[in-house]
Amino acid sequence: MDKYAVVMAGGAGLRLWPLSREHKPKQFISVGGTNSMLEQTLERITELIPPDKCYVITNKNYAEITREVLKNLIPPQNIILEPLRKNTGACISYAALWLERRFQGCPVCFIPADSYVHNKHEYLKAIHQAYRESIYSSALTIIGVNPTYPATGYGYIKIDPGAHTDPKPKVSPVQQFKEKPDTATARTYVESGQYLWNSGMVAGNLQAFKSGIQQHMPEHFNILSAALDQIGSPDFDSVIEEAFSQLPDISFDNGMLEKSSGLKAIKGYFDWDDIGSLDALGKLMDHDDSGNAVSGSYAGMDTHDSVIFSSDILVTSIGLSNMMIIKTQDVLLVCPKERAQDVKALVQLLKRTGYGERT
Repeated sequence: MDKYAVVMAGGAGLRLWPLSREHKPKQFISVGGTNSMLEQTLERITELIPPDKCYVITNKNYAEITREVLKNLIPPQNIILEPLRKNTGACISYAALWLERRFQGCPVCFIPADSYVHNKHEYLKAIHQAYRESIYSSALTIIGVNPTYPATGYGYIKIDPGAHTDPKPKVSPVQQFKEKPDTATARTYVESGQYLWNSGMVAGNLQAFKSGIQQHMPEHFNILSAALDQIGSPDFDSVIEEAFSQLPDISFDNGMLEKSSGLKAIKGYFDWDDIGSLDALGKLMDHDDSGNAVSGSYAGMDTHDSVIFSSDILVTSIGLSNMMIIKTQDVLLVCPKERAQDVKALVQLLKRTGYGERT
């Protein structure tokens, strides 16, 4: 049975500002001389799934850059364009219903484009297991990651209480989703062994996605199904844009997964981070002897465990610890690493105070 993959690449990446911009968000940027995160994701998954069965869904504003970046990786017709940004609920529903009309009950895995992965072998092994579950089960399978520290920037998945006694459980029932916790709560999650980081990867056969969307997200199902009935018509672009304008702005986790019963989770044993903030981006950068993640020209004294990025000028520092210094051609950002999640709020402030052209 053919298997398919859909890489989700339509986000704005506001927490990675000023490196990630509205016209060129994080999935398209390169750090440390490597390929973009989108390219790296496609290069990994095409070791398991043939390129002609890999799809990318992104915002229509990124159509040109997506085609250029992926011209040697997947066929151009495998790029699905969202007319509006309406969260992962719309993204996954649209792609799943679109593909289901073509490939019906085939397995599919949805994969975010902006993840850092180190152990590719274990990563592909977990996805392969998820595909196997998709063939033999009607339930959706989430790929979780064994947490290595009490992260507060990720959602968590509680798995079956007995699952953590097996050093390498293949599949565990999902008991509960947990939102981003505070540090103390995250520590209890990690110590219990009963929680996984929610990687955002979910697999299942296309019929299971369709049935779940119909049951738990009926508004998405009805609106998108009616629009897809007109696919191929000359005015389909305006039809699908009107459909998206009517969709609730909700994540797939909140809209469907948290309401579903019988979900399964695969415990992944690979180094993973959702590169959703500037401190997480440091994982992709070279580190000096003081633990600083550095990209570009930098020299410092008594500076430790910081993230320093410069696109043009020399950055210098004295006596800093756990800071972020991000310099692009038109913006300088300085803040403590612990405030990395507040960058999104800073971008909103810039838009309100007349600096929207810098976002």
